[in-house]
Amino acid sequence: MTRPAALILAGLLAPTPSFAQSTLFLRVAPEAERVSVEHIKKVTIGGGSSSSASSASGLALSANLRVGAQRELPGKWLLGVEVEGTLSAQRVIEGTIHPTPNGNVHDVWPGSWDYSDRYGTGFSVLVGRRFGNGGSRGYVFGGARRMWTEFATGGVNPANGEAGEDRDTFARTPWSVGIGALLRREWPIDVRVRYSWSSLDWIISQDSFRLDYRYNTGALSVSVGVGFSS
Repeated sequence: MTRPAALILAGLLAPTPSFAQSTLFLRVAPEAERVSVEHIKKVTIGGGSSSSASSASGLALSANLRVGAQRELPGKWLLGVEVEGTLSAQRVIEGTIHPTPNGNVHDVWPGSWDYSDRYGTGFSVLVGRRFGNGGSRGYVFGGARRMWTEFATGGVNPANGEAGEDRDTFARTPWSVGIGALLRREWPIDVRVRYSWSSLDWIISQDSFRLDYRYNTGALSVSVGVGFSS
């Protein structure tokens, strides 16, 4: 658990006045998201540089386990915090970088790239309100995840057809905001819509040669979870 989330959770579970009631909850939620990725490649050699950009999108699936606490406040309001673990189905999003055929030594070569989430952890803060006299509630939330993602980008030398690729796994930090509703049934049903975004820079440098890779990611996701509350 991250330190900010642990401090908020400790505050929610601390002794409270008689009007406040704290509950613990556990949710298991499959999540489907539409991911859009922009990949920018910049080549710098001897002080000159060229850059090219490419975008691609696709559907990604993951499973989330969320654990948290919520406190009931006066006026049917509530405040909560949660931590989560995410396991992705490793859906690969692929794109193609277009070349910059200007006859410069620093031209960007044509090549393919790909992007694939692996797993991650995160935390969110929730603010909401109960519907009527029942236990259902609506809320807004925001937070961050720490996602481990595999990135790859390649190029083909147009002079001799020789191909090369750089591939590695990095941790990125998508921030997110969203809205949700908890519907009280025999098993609580938690429905959420979330938008997240992140930017990651990957630099490879040697003497006067440098490659700058950037991946800008945006995702709109929907999840429907079930679980229980104490």
